[in-house]
Amino acid sequence: MKWGIKQRLEFIEFRLFWEGTINRKDLTDTFGVSVPQASADIKQYKQTAPGNIYYDKRQKKYLVSSKFEPVLGLVDAHKYLSTLSMLSEGVIRPDETFLGYIPEFSVVPSFERTIDPYILKRIVRALKEGKAINIQYQSMSRPSPVWRWISPHAFAFDGYRWHVRAYCELAENFRDFILGRIIDIQHVKTSKVNSADDHKWNHLVTLKIGAHPELTPDQRKIIEKEYRMENGVAQIKVRAVFIYYVLLRFNLEQRNDLTVLKNREAILLNYNEIKKYI
Repeated sequence: MKWGIKQRLEFIEFRLFWEGTINRKDLTDTFGVSVPQASADIKQYKQTAPGNIYYDKRQKKYLVSSKFEPVLGLVDAHKYLSTLSMLSEGVIRPDETFLGYIPEFSVVPSFERTIDPYILKRIVRALKEGKAINIQYQSMSRPSPVWRWISPHAFAFDGYRWHVRAYCELAENFRDFILGRIIDIQHVKTSKVNSADDHKWNHLVTLKIGAHPELTPDQRKIIEKEYRMENGVAQIKVRAVFIYYVLLRFNLEQRNDLTVLKNREAILLNYNEIKKYI
């Protein structure tokens, strides 16, 4: 199936699942195709997913049937809500989404951290070419910025800020450098660093999360469903280098006194197994 046709069929199913209707105008307005092509797309979707839709002559549109079952794999609540979040942040426009009806919504604002696109472009090029770069970086552990050679090998997002993961010749180890704190890049050279040596980046660790023991049975049940727990445990595989960020973001901790836990819904079950990475 050609990419354009596949995208339009996914659009049809998206609208049917989330909004319950589809018509030819939805396709012509969104994709700029002709009316005959829109009709052909709807016909092909009916053949791909028999029984999912029917035509209502009174409303002059196709409606989702009571036997509707998605077949193209687009039923994802996180994708739908992420679309709303991106709309709020101005990352995308309404006409760049599959949404027809946009519900009223609001997103808690976050600080938009400044990242120089020209700095970012040079880092991307260094990553692509496997080069080392000389950066002027302002860390919070030093009063003034310092020039240092780094060999970048990946980008990382901690939920709040973007970093570049790199070997630092000054510190003689692999570190995270916040992109917004890179002031300047002046020189480039061949890098002899192998990213396979970044063990914390390449090693995956499993975090085990359980419901807070003081929850009622009904509260525990909903938390176990929300966190997708199996037998009372949710397991999340993360890079070892991300453990600190995960614990910080979700306020997960392990303490004997449950009254001082920051997260009143879930607790970390295997602190002793992962503490060496924190």
